[in-house]
Amino acid sequence: MPQPNAGCASSPEAAASSSYAERLASVVALLRETDDLELRVDEPMDRHTSLGVGGPADLYAIPRNVAGICRALQAASACEMPLLVTGRGTNLLVRDGGFRGMVLYIGEPFSALSRDGDCITAAAGATLAEVCEFASHAGLSGLEFAAGIPGSVGGAVAMNAGAFGGQMADVIESVAAVGESCEVRQCDREMLEFGYRNSCLRDKHCVAVSVTFKLRPADPQQVRQAALEAVEKRCRRQPLSLGSAGSVFKRPPGDYAGRLLEAAGCKGLRIGGASFSEKHANFIVNEGSATAADVVALIELATQRVHEVHDVWLEEEICIVGEPPAS
Repeated sequence: MPQPNAGCASSPEAAASSSYAERLASVVALLRETDDLELRVDEPMDRHTSLGVGGPADLYAIPRNVAGICRALQAASACEMPLLVTGRGTNLLVRDGGFRGMVLYIGEPFSALSRDGDCITAAAGATLAEVCEFASHAGLSGLEFAAGIPGSVGGAVAMNAGAFGGQMADVIESVAAVGESCEVRQCDREMLEFGYRNSCLRDKHCVAVSVTFKLRPADPQQVRQAALEAVEKRCRRQPLSLGSAGSVFKRPPGDYAGRLLEAAGCKGLRIGGASFSEKHANFIVNEGSATAADVVALIELATQRVHEVHDVWLEEEICIVGEPPAS
């Protein structure tokens, strides 16, 4: 694999002393020299999140291959540029002031699927829906719970997404990830430090490029039916007709965030163009004119209400990044 020249500055100290504008210009110059990725400047993030809100990212990098991921990682590191790795943006809220740094989008070029016995390997940009469909045709069971979860494989694994009693950690054999060294490393399940809606992939400076799922042989029709039932259950319970970012809060120990929110009077609560869904109290939906500030204000208000009523501090499941709008 080619090694990029990511020399933003002669030393970390020199990079730190440079102005942000200088470092940004250096990253642009470095990455526009390569065909391994597409680079966009001032890219509106409302186009890339399921909530449909958010200001622009200074840089938006779309790698075409693993070398492109490496070049982006190395350039961002050399120039001390904040980095956000995203997939389909289904659990992401970018504030209205945008993201000061680089967004690295793992998308369509990373969507291949393959089978080896009872295992399916999915590139990180494949959607969970695509993987579940592939598994049902192959007669492999274990991923049915994920059939209705939006988003990509890489994001789902990084946050250990789950539903209806299942989670990614239950079915993962290994993950291939790449870091600044450009070495693709195979990480088995134990190395990923899975927790509730968390894994070490959310913290380490590395990017998942493919995931291998360990599944069980089953009748294809039964797998397909179980997956369809999971999708139908999600459609009955969750507001899918309006933009949202999925569950706003994590499930507190021994309870459900939706129950606490509803009991605290948050269902239907509205600020600006955003509201807590009447269908599921743990979902904030964009009614068409919401801003990120509306959503953040709703989250803060609901957090305080739940604490006042239940003496419980809810923890956000949605990932909130970026800057508030300039005053």
